[in-house]
Amino acid sequence: MTEVGLAVGLLYWLARLPELTLIAAPALAAMVAWGEVPGADRMSQVANFAVIGAVAFGWAAARERLAARSRQRRLVERTAGVRHRLPEPAGPLVRGRFPLAAGLVLCAVAAGAVLLGLSGIRADERHADRATHITATVIHRGEETVRVRTDDERRITVDASYPEDYGVGSTVTVLEDGSWRRLAAEPYDAFGWQLLILAAGLPGLSFLTVGVLARRRAVALRRAPVPALRVLDRTDYEGRTWIYAADDTAGQTALFTCLCTAMLPDEDELVGRIQEKAEDEFRVDTRLHEAVLLGAPYEGGELVLVTTDRAGDPIVIRTAGPVRLPRTGKKPLLGATVLDPDTSGPQRQDRIDRIATTLAPTGRPMRWGPGPVARTAGLALTAGLTAGVSFTAHSLATDGFHWHLLLPPLMLPIWIRFAAVLLNWRATADSTGLWLTGAWTVRHVPWERLRAAEYTDEGGVEIRRSDGSTWHLTGLGEPRLERRLRLRPSYVRMAEEVTALHAHPELRPVEPSPPSDHGLPLGPVLLLLVGLAVTAVLIT
Repeated sequence: MTEVGLAVGLLYWLARLPELTLIAAPALAAMVAWGEVPGADRMSQVANFAVIGAVAFGWAAARERLAARSRQRRLVERTAGVRHRLPEPAGPLVRGRFPLAAGLVLCAVAAGAVLLGLSGIRADERHADRATHITATVIHRGEETVRVRTDDERRITVDASYPEDYGVGSTVTVLEDGSWRRLAAEPYDAFGWQLLILAAGLPGLSFLTVGVLARRRAVALRRAPVPALRVLDRTDYEGRTWIYAADDTAGQTALFTCLCTAMLPDEDELVGRIQEKAEDEFRVDTRLHEAVLLGAPYEGGELVLVTTDRAGDPIVIRTAGPVRLPRTGKKPLLGATVLDPDTSGPQRQDRIDRIATTLAPTGRPMRWGPGPVARTAGLALTAGLTAGVSFTAHSLATDGFHWHLLLPPLMLPIWIRFAAVLLNWRATADSTGLWLTGAWTVRHVPWERLRAAEYTDEGGVEIRRSDGSTWHLTGLGEPRLERRLRLRPSYVRMAEEVTALHAHPELRPVEPSPPSDHGLPLGPVLLLLVGLAVTAVLIT
């Protein structure tokens, strides 16, 4: 189990945590060399030596990566020449607290699973030492049990992990110690605890390492004066900060990128700004700003940046994530892909006008609906729902009621709604307004009652009416992934173009749409389909 855990963990640590790779790789190689190689046949030895070789290459790559970081840091320290202490408003560098807390909790869970697994093994061994060996004949097999008849004509049921291995009429040995009994061929298996150890231990160890490294770098940054460099910075619509050389006034070549967070002198000022709704402070400003970079920038490093906000006032920001070199061809996202109906001003109006220029006033109704990817996902989800409900109905008919069988019926309306939206959501714009088709109903929103159309940060569409009601389509997309891949799905295009039609009445269709264009809510249809599948299972 430890070897499997280290092998799986190394796949992640090689890419993200080379420091942990330097420890885990030799440990895994030693376990394979001393635990697997001796006594193995020739083919197994070849496979084990291949594993050791791969681990050695991974260790060398991690070592070289850390050496490159050291070279980056030394180069910056020589280039800067000037050193300064961090400004007072920077406050405490708290990066690493959450990973440390999460890592300690997960490692504690993994340690508890180890203790419980060992306790189960020891208890099974004690019962087995005291147990009476009974020879019995298998008379029936269940899904996870076998029913046997002993020599004294008793009929007992024994748990079995692999009941298919015991044919009806075969002879088995049962160990019995009071009310405790099991098959002699199936000792206690701590597999469940081992899975919990892997599920909690691997992320726990990763979080713990990330937290320790972040705290070490934060302490080093505050311990003594650090290199100071003049740079240019900008923030994109993904929330990432991009750093450029001081003479790269066009922002052509980014030196590195990182996630940053603004530091305020105290929490009261932050609360005051939020209460006053100072929207200009939090609106994305993608312009280049002059800044002073404090700290040696290298991959994974910790930095503080003294820069200016939208109003030109000085602010101090710090890294909230590791410094990363930008991937080849990766550029900052400097244009918003989705209109925000709650903001106003020339920037929003310019975006609406640009979208309006792409719309040709044909007069015919306009329609938006799911793309092929969404329909494929909806079909797959529908098939999975039908299979899951059929299996639940079969279990209920053959094994009777169990409490865990309540969960699928309770979740069924949610999944049916999601599948229906993916398969056949529809928005139609005509001379009268918008016809909106969701999972269960078709709604009509006249143009004079339309307030706004928005694609939310949660990946849903909201159509707001002047009376305060809202029509929702939830779970359609993933905004961050779409921005990263420069995608413009149909639901995003619908929100943007409906906003443009709302702002420019001359572009709206002049013809009414027939009822067949309004779409069909598929929720009732899918519910009927699932009901037919359950009925077929119960009848057969």
